[in-house]
Order: sequence, then structure tokens, then C-alpha cells
Amino acid sequence: RKPQPHFAGGRRRGATRCRACVRSCDRLWAMATAIKIEGRAPSARFAFICDTYEPMQQQHNGTTAWVARGVAPRYLFHTGKGRWVISKVMDDGYKCWAYCKAGDSQTPADCKEQWQICDADGQWRPDSNMTVAAVPASQDKFVQLRMSLDNDMKTYGLIEATDLKKLWRRLDYNGNNVVSLAEIDKLVVEMVKGGTWPEWLNSKPALMRAYKKTTLKDGDGDDWVEKAEFHALLLNIFWFAKLWQIFQQVDSGGDRRIDCGEFAAGLSALGLNLSPQEAQQEFSKIDTDGGGKILFVELCAYVRHRVNPDDNAQFDADILGGEHCDRASYSHVKKNTGNVTWHAQHRIPSHRAPHAATRDIDFAALAASGGASASGAGSMGSNFGGSSTGGTKRSRHETLRTCGDNATLDHTVKPKAMKDFDDLEAKIKALCQDQEGLKRMWRTLDFNGNNVVSLAEIDKFVVENYPLLNHKPALMRCYKQTMERKDEFVHRKEFKRLIVNLFYFNKLFWVFDQCDGDDRRLTVQEFRMVLTLCGVRVTDPDAEFRKIDKNGGGIILFDEFCHYFCGKVCPQGLTDFVDDGMDRTGYDGTEKVLASASHHHVHW
Repeated sequence: RKPQPHFAGGRRRGATRCRACVRSCDRLWAMATAIKIEGRAPSARFAFICDTYEPMQQQHNGTTAWVARGVAPRYLFHTGKGRWVISKVMDDGYKCWAYCKAGDSQTPADCKEQWQICDADGQWRPDSNMTVAAVPASQDKFVQLRMSLDNDMKTYGLIEATDLKKLWRRLDYNGNNVVSLAEIDKLVVEMVKGGTWPEWLNSKPALMRAYKKTTLKDGDGDDWVEKAEFHALLLNIFWFAKLWQIFQQVDSGGDRRIDCGEFAAGLSALGLNLSPQEAQQEFSKIDTDGGGKILFVELCAYVRHRVNPDDNAQFDADILGGEHCDRASYSHVKKNTGNVTWHAQHRIPSHRAPHAATRDIDFAALAASGGASASGAGSMGSNFGGSSTGGTKRSRHETLRTCGDNATLDHTVKPKAMKDFDDLEAKIKALCQDQEGLKRMWRTLDFNGNNVVSLAEIDKFVVENYPLLNHKPALMRCYKQTMERKDEFVHRKEFKRLIVNLFYFNKLFWVFDQCDGDDRRLTVQEFRMVLTLCGVRVTDPDAEFRKIDKNGGGIILFDEFCHYFCGKVCPQGLTDFVDDGMDRTGYDGTEKVLASASHHHVHW
């Protein structure tokens, strides 16, 4: 029941206080109220939004936000611009599954407008059958446990889209946009060993349940976790790891099975207060196969029913046999919920053709051919000032616009991955042992034969021969480190050193760039992610950060980062580039960067 505020009569001042009291009571009532959405046809698109949404601990845009009880990334929140939306992420609501005009409503249950949902044809239409009602927030132990997941994930930097992208690139080692169970397990182990994630997340039974739920229920039923399913995977990993902790607490015998005696002794851990007879009845409900033991999968099914009793029980079909997690068929359930169409539209193919950057397109050839694919010998070049057949100069933008989609039909960009650097590293190491190969490469670089090369020549050589290493900050660091005579030129005898420096500084910069939040500097949290990405084990990451951040500014610049890692894990060819204890504040013109980063100062 909505609490009634106390009204003070009489003077205008008293009335003002009462209006504030009304707003305060409305906010308190919203925070203590869950929202139940139902009525969407099971065969309709986005039918999965029908759920009970519990109030979250944090607010969004100054109002209460709700999250679905069913452990999945589904949020109900106010956009701050006049709409309530249901979406996968809490942002400005630009992309969502459903929305409703908020008006002056305090909660979604107060909305008088109909909810709009995007149908299969891409058109937004109202659903008159959909109802939104306020219900009491649950006090169940496992519902509260589910409500803690988003805060836990936020603590470890797993909520923001930029952080998820960084971690996905770390997980998707070969850059094919899908990951297997083995790759997920490797990530969890490394993140735990690196101290980025807590120890309790490294649980194989919990990881298996998280993987099964992500691929079979939250995903599209295949054996791979795709990029669009990554947030759901992380949520499931945290959820099932917490359930596994409770299971182990009750399983006093440590045999991964809970008998009736252990169940009765561990009722408090399950949030139950039952008599011996009631405990026996509850045990029989959980022990679905009647074997006298509760398995972890059976506990998961029991908890799912407690958290979200309206969910489709077919999703627990694999638990009926107890042990046979891999024999369930979810395909008919996916079709009934209408999610197959949505996933098919957003599926990212993993068998794309070879990739080429748009900057390598011959715009002159495209303009002359009217947009036909220029895949011959002259299709790749640096002619950015292409002209039309009439001789009139045309900009790249105009050429692409008039040629339409054909201009870039066969040209896509493949994101760089750690595997690409590992493969190139093997080639670089082999090249350094091949004297004839080094001579041929030097002649390519020193095309005028004067036995010295400039920075511009090195840059041109990298762009044309090693696009993977085309990072200008890394090139500058490599160039300055390679020059022995400091005469602005790299000499022939320094070429082998140049090649080694070129590779390792670029690899370091790529790692740095994956974690730095696009501001060319690392915070403490970003530094921890770098350590995990590079496989460097450190007992106290914060202490290591303070060692590198010699001026105490709370950030690490790329130059400091390079010196640190060359001192920690020094590759062949960089033995003289180690941390010499020098404070590099202002080195290479970074004093301006530090001055503008004062608001990032970290207090220890």
C-alpha cells in the first residue's frame, strides 16, 4: 500500500514542505515496489520482457531502476527524457526492446500510455495486451542474491560498454567474434590468478552451468558464445558461482551431493526456516529424480523457481535426469519465445572473407567504374584524390556516396587480436635469424641506397608491409630507442634492432590501447586489466602502480608503461630498455597531458 504523506495546512510555506514530502514518499514507495510485466504473447517478438523487475540498489538518471528477476541483462529505467524503457543496458534508452511515454508518472506502473514494442517488421506498435503492475518487492534470500549481481559486476568493471568491449577483445583471442567454453575457462582462470577477479569465481561446475544457460537459453542454441551474449555470460558466471558457494556450504561432506541430513542442517544457508517434516517435504521437491541426493543442477532449478516462478520450466529440462546436462533440447522453447528471429538478425558471421581497410581503396578506379568492385591488381593503392571519368576532381566522401554500397562491398576491417601479434612475433624472430632476409628487407626500406633511413621512410615501410604495427606513438618510441647516434636517422647496422623494437613497442601499445579508456593513460583499474591481459602475476597491483606512477598523479603514461614492462618481462632486443628509476613527468611533451589529467588524481 502506497504510504500517505502528512499534509500541513495553513500557510504557503507549510504547503511547500508538503509537496516535498509527497515527492519523497513517492520515491520511497517506488524503491520498495517491484514491477510485474505480463501479457505479451509468447510467440511475439521480445516476449522475454515479461518478467518481474525488482528495484535496484543504484539509481539511474535520478530515479529508481529495476532489473529482471530472471538472471539476464534486462533493465527497466527512466531515460531522463520522458520515457520508461526496457533495454539490455542502462543508458539513454536510444536502443531498447520496449518503451512508454512517462508523462508525470513516478513508476512504470503509473503510466497511462500503452507500451510500444518493435515488431518483426521493424515497426513500433502498441501492445494492448501488455500490462504493467506494481507488486511488493521480494524479500527472498535468493532474489536478494540476484539483486546483488549488478553491484558486484560494477565493482569489477563489468557493466560499462567500454569495459565489456575491452574484456571481450581479451577473451576473443583470435578475433573471430565467437568464443568456446575452453576460451571462457582460460579467461576466468587468468583473471582470478591475476587478482582482478575474486577466487570464488573460479568454479568449474558453476562455469559449466553459466555456459549452458548462456548458449541454450540466453543465446541462440549453438555451442558458442557470441559478442551479443557476452554480458549475459558474465552475469551467469557471477550468479552460478554464488550458488556454488551456497551449495558447498550446505554440502558438508564435500562429495558434491547433499543428502537429507545435510539439507536439514543447512536450512539457514538456503534462507529457509522449516520443521523437520517440512524440511523432508522440501528436500523431496528438490530431489527431482528421487535418488536421495541433491545435485548442483537440481539446486539451480530449485533456486530458479524461487526467484522467477513464472519462467518457462522447459528451460530446466536437462535437470530431469540429474546428471545429463548436455542432452536437453531447447529449440522448441526458443521458437515459442520468438527469440530465434531476433538472434538471427544480430548474428555475427565467423567465416568472413579476407579483410582490407577502407583507406586502401583505389577511389579513382571506383569512380571510373561507377562503384564496381576493384579487386584486380590495381584495386589497392594510395590514390585518395581519385577523379571521375570526366576529369573532375571528386572527394573520397563524394565517391563513396555516389557509388553506394558497392564502394565498400568487398572491404571490411578485421579487428586486431592477440593471436595476430603472436603469429607475427614468430615470423619476426625467424627473420632476425635470416641474414639474407634482413638484407632484402633493408634494401626495400632504404630504397635510395644511402644506408640511412628517416622516420618518414620507416613509417611508409610499416604502412605498406606491416599494417598490424601501424601505431604512431609506438613508432615514435621505437624510432627514438633505436637511434644510437641521435642524428635523426637509423643506420644499417641498427636495422635488426629497429625491427625488434618496432614489433614489441607496437604490441605494448596495442595492449595499452585496449585498456586505457581511449585517453592514452592508465588508471589503477585499467592497470589491473593490463596485467591480466599480459599474463603478468603481481601480488599487489596497487603497489606496482605506485612504483610506476613516480609523480603520484594517479595515471600511467605510455612511456612509463613501456619501461615497466621491459623491466618485468624483457623481450630479446629490449634488454637496454628497462626502468631506470627516472621520473618521466614531462618526457616527450607529456606535461600537458598530466596537467589536463589532474581530475584523475588517485588518493591512496
